[in-house]
Amino acid sequence: MGNRHLSLETMAKWLTGRLEHDDMLREVVPHHLEQCPACRDTYRELQKLKEEVGHWDEEVVLLESRDAPELAAQLQDTPDGDDRDGRVEGDDILHTWGLCQLLLRRSLAAVRQDPGAAFGLADNAVRLTAHLGESYDSQWVLGLRARALAVRANARRVLAELRSADADFRKARACLSRSAMEGTRFEAEILDLESSLRRDQRRFGEAQQKADRALALYRENEDAHGVGKVYLKKAKILEESNELEGAIELLRNPLEWIDPGSEPQLYASARYNLLCGFIHAGRHQEAHDLLNEVRELFRGAAQPLDRVRLRWAEGNISWGLGRVDEAEAAFREVQRQFLDLKMGINAALVALDLAVLLSEQGRTRELKPLAVELLAAFESREIHRESMAVLILFQRACEEERLTAELARQFASLLRREAKP
Repeated sequence: MGNRHLSLETMAKWLTGRLEHDDMLREVVPHHLEQCPACRDTYRELQKLKEEVGHWDEEVVLLESRDAPELAAQLQDTPDGDDRDGRVEGDDILHTWGLCQLLLRRSLAAVRQDPGAAFGLADNAVRLTAHLGESYDSQWVLGLRARALAVRANARRVLAELRSADADFRKARACLSRSAMEGTRFEAEILDLESSLRRDQRRFGEAQQKADRALALYRENEDAHGVGKVYLKKAKILEESNELEGAIELLRNPLEWIDPGSEPQLYASARYNLLCGFIHAGRHQEAHDLLNEVRELFRGAAQPLDRVRLRWAEGNISWGLGRVDEAEAAFREVQRQFLDLKMGINAALVALDLAVLLSEQGRTRELKPLAVELLAAFESREIHRESMAVLILFQRACEEERLTAELARQFASLLRREAKP
């Protein structure tokens, strides 16, 4: 209604308590907010909380957003195992929408740094959704459960548990279809996450279709962050389906779909992904020309693991430019860091880069300890059968000092499908 004043009829109904809630929201609230900047700021803060918590009720949003961090701390302080599981199931104080959403946000934030912890957070959220009481609309609860299952599936994907992730996404879609969340950010996020799984399964057509649908929903819901994420994902799908030039072209002008001022981390990721695209295309000088810009962006916006990955990229650039000693030092440093982070598959991939480098130099004796480290690192519970077969061949070839650079490259190609960004 803007700065139009209330009519006599509206004023009378409002003062006597007979004004309908929808009329209050449509006529009285906008007029009040127009006149009072302080209340307008408070309203905007509340809307931001509504978006973070993911609930339609302002009072629920306010109370539960305040309580959720303390509840999460209590849950974290409960010993892991049966004690924590029992508390998740039986402690009514934990059965809140706000806590579920907080656990899911933390899972998504943790998945690249500690996928095991991310799984635990999402798993607790999934189980909490089964105990949300009658104060929550049942269809909205189904939507929240769909989101929780999708976030848990994403953690399983990063842990290379692709079959289990697929099962969780099937459950998520079933819940979503019975909920009131279709067409919302919840559905966009589920499609976004499922696109990553289809990419890892090498089902690139399906991955692009789901990414396109997620992109459309993010745009409909005016979610700029979601739009930026999906563009990065579409480029990654092109890269992994060997359409490197398409990925590079999509990433050349990220300013068309990312605002660096409001999304510095997404923008840094876009520039880093372009750098990696140049490396995979063998355009190492172009990657080198972009390197200082990416380093500077990562100083302000990147996570610690992003810096490890950038160091890996630096090693590949040095290798491509013929600076073998620099490349070897970078690979050994990054492999140790991935092992310390218990990211065995990534450590194995770096080891394969190092194996190719050593093989090209005829340093086959140095491959034996590398094979031992590789086997110790490869601890995923759901490994592709062909990857395990090649791993055994790799070990034998190293032991017998007959590993060739080509065999190491073949193994790296198979193993790369297990690595998760």
